[in-house]
Amino acid sequence: MPAPKKPSFLSRNLVAVVMIPSLIGIHIGWKILQDNRKLVTVEEQIDLPPITLAKYVWNRLTSGADARAVGDQTDNSTK
Repeated sequence: MPAPKKPSFLSRNLVAVVMIPSLIGIHIGWKILQDNRKLVTVEEQIDLPPITLAKYVWNRLTSGADARAVGDQTDNSTK
């Protein structure tokens, strides 16, 4: 009985081979569209989605805890 063939690199990593270049292409396209002043003015321009997400998470982790603590203190002081 012959030994089974080992799957090739492409068949083992097909999702990564397809998705990584796709994500890179999407982000490059986003940047090109954001830099086109006929489509997006300077006031409307936003960061890349991963940067927006990182800023949101950072603000939630840092100021979110402080805001909840302040909110708890005001709730207790009114009772």
